[in-house]
Amino acid sequence: MNKVLNIGFIVAIILIQSCKNKETSSDTLLPQPIVSIVYPVLGSIQEKEQINGQVVYLNKATITAPITGYVTDVNIKLGDWIKKGSLLFNIQTKESKALQNSNILPSNQFGIIPVYASASGFINTLSITDAGIFITEGNVMATIVKNTDLAIQVNAPFGYRKLLNSAKSIEIELPDQEIKLATFYKAMPIVDAVSQTQQILFKLTKYSPLPENLNVIVKISIKHKNDIMILPKEAILTNETQDKFWIMKVIADSLALKIPVVKGLENDGEVEIIKPALKLTDIIIQKGAYGLSDSTKVKIK
Repeated sequence: MNKVLNIGFIVAIILIQSCKNKETSSDTLLPQPIVSIVYPVLGSIQEKEQINGQVVYLNKATITAPITGYVTDVNIKLGDWIKKGSLLFNIQTKESKALQNSNILPSNQFGIIPVYASASGFINTLSITDAGIFITEGNVMATIVKNTDLAIQVNAPFGYRKLLNSAKSIEIELPDQEIKLATFYKAMPIVDAVSQTQQILFKLTKYSPLPENLNVIVKISIKHKNDIMILPKEAILTNETQDKFWIMKVIADSLALKIPVVKGLENDGEVEIIKPALKLTDIIIQKGAYGLSDSTKVKIK
């Protein structure tokens, strides 16, 4: 009986040891997370404020009817580019029309009033599209826009006035991510009664044709620092409430340590690291650190 018990005990020990060996073997076979790394760099960084803006045309000429009468000729279409002095419309006076209807033929140009373009530009609005329409004196017939005289308009809080006025270089980001440079032009001498914002205009440093009402982003540098330690923004990890930040630093070629950090200035792609004091030789995980726990073994890509 004792012999049977001893054999059973030995078998149990062998089975337990086998299970432990399997667990150890499975642990060693777990794949290590593959990460890409980056090194801190010493450089400069700008922190920018972003404000929504819109393209506006500053020079518009309204063409109105000089007399009351009948439009006999329409020589333009919506969107046409015209030169100053171009013939846009002909208007026949009521008297001339009455004589014509009574079979009393006036001279060729009697009672026909030409309407010329008062500026060069393109036709932005066109109220009269066909001949034969009766129009009264002073009615708007068309609008000419000089698209070379464009500006970027923002509605900014009044407190931004001095900042925007003193900014030497302003970036204008278009919807396709193209960047254009602009400078402060003028601030309108009125503030919106409800929002307490002020209209501020910027002019492009190099003219570029842009459609009116195009939404853009105005970026203004508010802070600048030189000779600081910088990391890519994607190397910085945070919690759900975004009140704690850390990086994953690799030591001994494969061990990733969680290092809390204090951020400084940041822009779209870079972050200043104030604490701890990093070295240029420190290996920091740039991609693949999300979800890693402290002291995780990793494989560098």
